[in-house]
Amino acid sequence: ATGFSPFDPQKIGSYHMDQSQKLITTATFNSLLKNDTLGDYLAGEPAPEIAFIQCVGSRNRKIGNDYCSQVCCKISMRQANKLLHINPDARITIFYMDLQVIGKEVRSFYKNLSQNIALVQGVPAEILTNPENQKLKIVTENREDMSRVAREFDMAVLSVGMEPSETMTETTAMLGLVPDSWGFFNAGEALPAEDVYVCGCARTPTDILSAMQDGRITAGKVIDELGLSVDYSVAGEGSAKQMTVAVLGEGGQAVATAKAMAAYGYKTSLIGVDAPGIGSTNLSPMGDASIMQVSGTVGNFKIYCESDGKRHDFSCDAIIAAYEPDRVDMHPDFSSENIIGTEAFSALLSTDLDKCPNEIAILLDYYGPERKQWARMALEDALKAKSAGKNVSIIANKMLVHKAEGQRLYDKARKQGVTFLRYETPGDVRIEKTDSGIALTLKEATLPSSIDIHIECALLVLPPAIEAPADFAQKAAVLRERIDMEGFLQSPNARHRLVKSPRRGIFFVGAGHDETDFDDLKQEIEEIHTFLKTQALDMPDVDTGVTINEKMCAQCLTCYRICPHGAIILNEKMKPRIEPDACFSCHLCVANCPAYAIESETYAKTEMAEMVEKDRAVVFACERSAWLAASGTSMPENVKLVKIPCTCRMNIDVILKALLKGATKIIIAGCYEGNCRSMEGAREAALGVRQVRKIPGMDETKVVFTPIAANEPGKFSRIVSKA
Repeated sequence: ATGFSPFDPQKIGSYHMDQSQKLITTATFNSLLKNDTLGDYLAGEPAPEIAFIQCVGSRNRKIGNDYCSQVCCKISMRQANKLLHINPDARITIFYMDLQVIGKEVRSFYKNLSQNIALVQGVPAEILTNPENQKLKIVTENREDMSRVAREFDMAVLSVGMEPSETMTETTAMLGLVPDSWGFFNAGEALPAEDVYVCGCARTPTDILSAMQDGRITAGKVIDELGLSVDYSVAGEGSAKQMTVAVLGEGGQAVATAKAMAAYGYKTSLIGVDAPGIGSTNLSPMGDASIMQVSGTVGNFKIYCESDGKRHDFSCDAIIAAYEPDRVDMHPDFSSENIIGTEAFSALLSTDLDKCPNEIAILLDYYGPERKQWARMALEDALKAKSAGKNVSIIANKMLVHKAEGQRLYDKARKQGVTFLRYETPGDVRIEKTDSGIALTLKEATLPSSIDIHIECALLVLPPAIEAPADFAQKAAVLRERIDMEGFLQSPNARHRLVKSPRRGIFFVGAGHDETDFDDLKQEIEEIHTFLKTQALDMPDVDTGVTINEKMCAQCLTCYRICPHGAIILNEKMKPRIEPDACFSCHLCVANCPAYAIESETYAKTEMAEMVEKDRAVVFACERSAWLAASGTSMPENVKLVKIPCTCRMNIDVILKALLKGATKIIIAGCYEGNCRSMEGAREAALGVRQVRKIPGMDETKVVFTPIAANEPGKFSRIVSKA
């Protein structure tokens, strides 16, 4: 697990890195954001022009890095978005080859960001410095007349790729390993030694969440190899209780998940798939059952379902939601036997190649953001067709080349003569029916806009659209989970992805929650197996610091409805109680109980008011974000720092008591939206601040909410210095 080393852009001499301090890397830019010094670096420019340049040290055959680093596009988009939040007047341009917009989080992010920045296809070959004003000069092309145009920027950020760690050579020599031609272990020629495992960026360029997942899975394999894992296939004296898992879903991914979990030794129930013959010793299918309710917590879930008009209930330790989205075949406003879907085209190449016509066009991105699965199939199928003597054109807005193999396939397809064409918007492509097939007319993104490209084909391949079914909202509600803005399961919260949910013991796999292919599904199943075999479900009693006063409880069930972790359950008398194994002690229930029946030993209103000192500002900092940013930061004498479990504890009552105690200013510092482990922290805290500010006569400057990440000590220091 040797990690990676960032590419040194000094190797690209035409960028002249040594001639300007305004030419920096994404790593340096991240440090400027982290230390809150970006404004100083830009010398106070009110509306700076900033360029992000992609694929610096990646997808570059001249230097031997002819692979995609997978993370650079996401990093640049996030940094551009953060820059716009800091300075809405900044003018940002991203120069790119193919933006790798993969995954629901990145898709929605890109959709919003692209409306506020300029996107230019094509990476500049040279970056110069204007000696008169020291601005950076980048030469681009004017699509109207293909003239060369010089644009000036206040800063250019080079999105540098990943290379094998500098220590990789030493490590592989010591262990007798043979990496691939790139220095990683992601291709067939890489030879790890016996009893040596490779994970993270030592295996392949990857992002943080995927590297963590890879590490957990690898650790699980080591545990198995050493004979330290629990055998769930047997139960009895001296062995572990056989763990029970329920897999929910209606398609092939649910079947594959259930089979895998049963093979691991879990007693598995498959609910929703009617597939005769898939039962086994550990696998019980319930194809005709519909789920009515899910209650309980990790290690003790109870599922109520209906089958043949009868109600059934059974218990399980963990739940895996493997629901699948809808695949909608796309076509123009006319029908034609010359238009088929991606999977039908693959089947034709595999079973009836002789019936495949000679002129083929594959159109990607046209009916919505492309999926990596269809982009990969387009490359593989184009190669098959080309090897059979067919003429193939792939037309795309963005050519996705996910994973190391994606770039290899793309390069191979180009070398074998597959034609690649680009367009900027679907409006640049016109599809028409002809007597012999289909005609495509498009404005190619790299040619003058006055030129149209005309393609005649006998077969047009259109990938299906992936859509979230309307019943996903109901399925999520049954699990007491939520859907994302696109309607898919599992909101894209970094604290719970890739497979986890806010509720312990409930997991998500497959295309119903994110963009996945077969390899991803396998990884997700392995990660869940690792979680279950390494984390005991029969945990000892945990003191959550939160209790329900039954004498004061009005049984309004507010706490039951709002708990993001499903930690509040109802007893046989329909009274709420807190299940310690599932509770994260976020105190959202404490802040929202209308009867004040939920009490906290440490963070009650009175106790929190006692933490405030008269004539001093107080910072209530989330222990997982702002509190970590504050570590190592010297606090001004007039500021007191208070650690809280989550900013969702800060309701209007607590804020007012702190003001009455004499605080000169109250700063509530928590997670950024979408990064709170308890989902609602930032929203609840911001709501409490807005309510206080509406009080007649209230000085709005005395109460503020600000998000601060754990890696933003500079921002924390700036905020408290002004308290």
